[in-house]
Amino acid sequence: MDKMTGTNAPTPLREAVRQEMSPKRYAHTLGVVEQALTLSAPYGLDPLRVETAALLHDICKEWSREDMRKMVLQYYPETLKENDLESVDIMHGFAGAALAAHYFHVEDPEILEAICCHTVGKAGLSLLGKIIYIADATEQGRRYPEAEEIRRRTALDLDEGIRSQLAHIVSRLTKAGKYIHPNTLEMQAWLAGNLRMETN
Repeated sequence: MDKMTGTNAPTPLREAVRQEMSPKRYAHTLGVVEQALTLSAPYGLDPLRVETAALLHDICKEWSREDMRKMVLQYYPETLKENDLESVDIMHGFAGAALAAHYFHVEDPEILEAICCHTVGKAGLSLLGKIIYIADATEQGRRYPEAEEIRRRTALDLDEGIRSQLAHIVSRLTKAGKYIHPNTLEMQAWLAGNLRMETN
């Protein structure tokens, strides 16, 4: 059942996205849609906005590194550094936001931000952006060891779930000696500051 239309028929955007993805990537994308709609329901966000961001979050994930690089250098020439341009995990969100804006004609800045930052995060990320960020990490197809605990925490408190996911990501990348995008650390510090304000 399509949560947006109340029917089993795919929306035009779902069909367009499906044609751009492998079956495995599309299944993940639908999982993110479902999780994002579930997480956003208590906040009264427009489900069409939520679904649009979720459907398009990985639209460029299966592009070649060279094609992603061309896209982000065209539309984000001052934003990404050389380390960023070596990582498809970082670049695909920025490339996806550019494609959403210039091919799918998405104009909503929060949807574009959610797509752009769904991997690296951002301090001050909107509610929609936070939901797409954590839905990507906690959709039911995710099977990494910490996934179930992060899902549990997210269901209880959105920001606590995101803090747990950020701690997991930062720890994993640090142990592997891998580059961590500054946005990720800034988002972690921002949410830690929010928690201190809540507990004071």
